[in-house]
Amino acid sequence: MKNAHQKVLLVRSALLLCSLILCLSPGPVAAQDKSDKPNQIVKETILSNKKQRTYYLFVPATAKAPAPLIVLLHGSGHVGLSLVDKWKDLAGKEGVIIVGPDAEGGGGWSAPRDGPDFLHELVEDLKSRYPINPRRVYLFGHSAGAVFALMMSTVESEYFAAAAIHAGAFRSAEEYKTINNASRKIPLAIWVGTNDPFFNLKDVRATRDAFRSKGFTIEVTEMPGHDHWYYDLAPSINQGAWEFLKKYELTTEPRYSAYAGPGVAGDANKLIEEINALSKAAQEMVQRTNETEKELATKDFVSERTQISRIAQDQIGFFEEGARLWRAAAEKADAASRLKLSGKQKQYFSLIAQYNSKCAELFDAMRERAQAFLSAESFEAIEAKREEAQKRADKLHREIDELQKAIDKAMG
Repeated sequence: MKNAHQKVLLVRSALLLCSLILCLSPGPVAAQDKSDKPNQIVKETILSNKKQRTYYLFVPATAKAPAPLIVLLHGSGHVGLSLVDKWKDLAGKEGVIIVGPDAEGGGGWSAPRDGPDFLHELVEDLKSRYPINPRRVYLFGHSAGAVFALMMSTVESEYFAAAAIHAGAFRSAEEYKTINNASRKIPLAIWVGTNDPFFNLKDVRATRDAFRSKGFTIEVTEMPGHDHWYYDLAPSINQGAWEFLKKYELTTEPRYSAYAGPGVAGDANKLIEEINALSKAAQEMVQRTNETEKELATKDFVSERTQISRIAQDQIGFFEEGARLWRAAAEKADAASRLKLSGKQKQYFSLIAQYNSKCAELFDAMRERAQAFLSAESFEAIEAKREEAQKRADKLHREIDELQKAIDKAMG
């Protein structure tokens, strides 16, 4: 097979499944309105999805360019100020910018209402106004905010550098599925009280083990006698969280992934697995055709015609099976492109479908090239047929290469 190379396409998707976790939080703390004075917590708003969203910001005078940023996700029934107020002393000491957005729905967090788009818009707005290091943006969450932080860390594993949480864990099958969305093994840390009535040790340890089984770095600190109440022990919890977070930095520029709804996630992930399995099987057919092509190159057309025919028949079988696999993968990708995904994701799957279809056409052309050897015609007539099939194959190769470039661009 001339210049034979097919590329196994490993499909990634940034999809997530989110649910609301309701827990208890303390009463509100007073904050300043928007102000240019340093070392004060200021209350600001940002327009997101045509709604004014409130957040609390603390930019210490000690913040030096490029400064790290921690996004703080509060517990249910409260606002972002509850965490910003507890983090500001440490932030001032370490020169860290902190921001605590309010969840929209009465203090509970859910997607896509509260993220990832809202969090992304907030962080990008802050980047445009303050000397923030884009590779050192972190998540910290308590209670409901802790669960949401875990979810957002899997969805945006290439956007946030690391995440630390207090009093949170995964407890449902849908939440555990979000782990598969992570394209990067984002570092994670959990602090939990041994007497926490909402997130017991069994759930926290199961969450830890689930992430570790997927290759994540995740640390769990079990606090003897401690319950769900974060605020009295906030200084020590925050210090431990910061010691963990500050060790990590993205190695490349951050990449953001658009949100896809819960119902779409399972369907898309299932199709991705099927596409990858079909592509891997098709790649095996490529390897087999390459081996037979090398064997053909050692044969003499006149004296070894029977052997050539046998090898050609093997090749034909490999090409037929490969074409079937590529077309099946194309059908799966086309089905994925028709799901309710973002425009970029639809385009991505559409390109994958086109790519796999072209690979199937290439195998068809190469099958015709192999079939020429089964003819009783003269060597010259057979070579003419093979050359004609090869020209079509070369053209398809060029089209496949262009599609690969388009896919790489879409991924970027």
